Amino acid sequence: MRTPKPVQVRIAVGLFYLALALSLAKPFIEPGPWLRPPLALVIGAAIAALLTVFLIEFVSIGRNWARIVYLVLTLLSLPLTFLALKAGLAGSAIGTASIVAQLLSHAIGLYLLFAAPGKAWFQPRR
Repeated sequence: MRTPKPVQVRIAVGLFYLALALSLAKPFIEPGPWLRPPLALVIGAAIAALLTVFLIEFVSIGRNWARIVYLVLTLLSLPLTFLALKAGLAGSAIGTASIVAQLLSHAIGLYLLFAAPGKAWFQPRR
């Protein structure tokens, strides 16, 4: 039987959902060249959101592979995130604040998953 989910893992999952919500809301609250995002952008964001929810839920139930995949995908997204942040510094304060909040949410959440006691909860039981 598994031990109860540590508070750190619960907080990390909440932070990941916060980052997801911010990324989904950003096109609607940040001024852009259009009144509404194009349909292709909305569909792409919906598919990405579903895959992210899938991954977060597997992290939440203690799947070690999901924790590692989430870390790798976050690291792979950093170059584009920093480019968006650089562009945002010259543009919208709301967009910049959203990117910074997402970065912090991911960083803190991943730290909580890979530090004790979160790390121990993901270790295989013998």
